[in-house]
Amino acid sequence: MNYNEFISNQEWLKFTYPSNLINIEEEEGTYLFYTEETGSFRVTPLKLEGNGNFNSEKYLIDLSDENKGKILENKRGNKYVYYISYSLDEEDDLTIFNWVFAVDNKIVYCSYTIDTDSINDNNIMSEKNEISKIIEMLIIQ
Repeated sequence: MNYNEFISNQEWLKFTYPSNLINIEEEEGTYLFYTEETGSFRVTPLKLEGNGNFNSEKYLIDLSDENKGKILENKRGNKYVYYISYSLDEEDDLTIFNWVFAVDNKIVYCSYTIDTDSINDNNIMSEKNEISKIIEMLIIQ
């Protein structure tokens, strides 16, 4: 598989992603990676401005507690919370895999959204494995 490099407009978030994913910037600062047949992977990097009172450890602990998640660390040494959420409405039944990084004054929210009915589809499982690789190698500078 071929890969492309992603560098956010802020230039402090970097990762490689499979070249078959379409990459667009949605709203200011949110990036979407998708194919027409599978799920959608969104990344939103946020840099907190201010007096430096942000406690990334406490933020992760609180987020983990609120969402019954797990605090993990990727291969680059960045800590994040992982949890799964669901969205149900009249039209869609969605499963959302969430990874939220907090490093110093930077937060990176990543999510992979799929139709719940397709969770065991081979293409979805393969793509989710690729997304997991992105999470493991994501660089926050």
